[in-house]
Amino acid sequence: MKKSLEQAIRYAELPIPETGQITPIAEGVFWIRMPLPFALDHINLWLLEDELDGVKGWTVVDTGVGTEATRSAWKMVFEQHLKGLRIVRVLCTHYHPDHIGSAAWLVKGADTGRWTAPLWVNYAEYQTARVFLGGAAKIKLDEGPGAVSMAAHFHRHGIHDPATIEQLRARSGHFPSLVPEVPDSFVRIFPNQSIRIGQHHWHVIAGYGHSPEHCAFYCEDLNLVISGDMVLPKISTNMSVWPQEPDADPLKLYLDSLHPFELLPDDVLVLPSHGKPFGAAKGTRAGGIKERIDQLRDHHRDRLEEVREACKEPRYAREIVPVIFKRELDLHQLTFAMGETIAHLNHLWHAGSLRRITQADGTLKFQAI
Repeated sequence: MKKSLEQAIRYAELPIPETGQITPIAEGVFWIRMPLPFALDHINLWLLEDELDGVKGWTVVDTGVGTEATRSAWKMVFEQHLKGLRIVRVLCTHYHPDHIGSAAWLVKGADTGRWTAPLWVNYAEYQTARVFLGGAAKIKLDEGPGAVSMAAHFHRHGIHDPATIEQLRARSGHFPSLVPEVPDSFVRIFPNQSIRIGQHHWHVIAGYGHSPEHCAFYCEDLNLVISGDMVLPKISTNMSVWPQEPDADPLKLYLDSLHPFELLPDDVLVLPSHGKPFGAAKGTRAGGIKERIDQLRDHHRDRLEEVREACKEPRYAREIVPVIFKRELDLHQLTFAMGETIAHLNHLWHAGSLRRITQADGTLKFQAI
């Protein structure tokens, strides 16, 4: 019998930081936790001792959402833990609101007037954030030629209830509500780049499927990896099919992206964006990143098998959501559940295990071959 997840993962014996406080992880590396306004109620952020252009200070890795609650928590960190030094760099793993939402506020000095700092981020992630912020009017509704609609996308995949469709349309301002601004400029980071932060080099590991080109950071000296959302200890990373790329196969991209993480040391300490830091004991792989990746691959293999079995008769994605997500879902959760369900269906379709059937009204069903 397989161990339960909680038995299998070996969590680091570190106190979870209270809001506005920090927990030391290793030399020059500190853990911060910020609140989130939805069911996934926290994000882990990282504060690294640094020196950039001759100025001693701190690099922030990921920022939290752009809300007053996050800003208040950051101000507590500034007052109690910066040792009088400034933020010299804001480094983001990817464009999602909980990771980049407060970036513009932080780079402009966070209301302190003590610094300006560059945003370091991947090109695809930066541009996607700008599209979702500046181009929100073109994304949100069924309006005008070329408009891309989340509501129309999910209607095509089986959400036909008018009330739910209206609720989806009303979510058009969700991204700007959490990312009120994106910095006007940035420093571009690249896959496989080495970034010197303080006394250590951090290797950039690119990942795909969850976002356009997610960047994780591995420090060989400290045997740490800031995994972002690519490797999480308790939940599976969301990879969704969105209306801008309706035929995408993000699940394949994600599973392929796990390979570079499998090449890291068995006992590397994983610093995830959600959940607690974890890693195997030295000289073993039990409870560490390798075992977690095995779990993730097994999880998606099992879900794909269940999805294919459920599609013996033609099914909409909406009908398959309960096959993968066996719990009640609010609208926010349903949005991501639909995106991920379509991802599993598209993966099987691209692999030739399902056929996609276009109905007379343009909606889509999937059936096992």
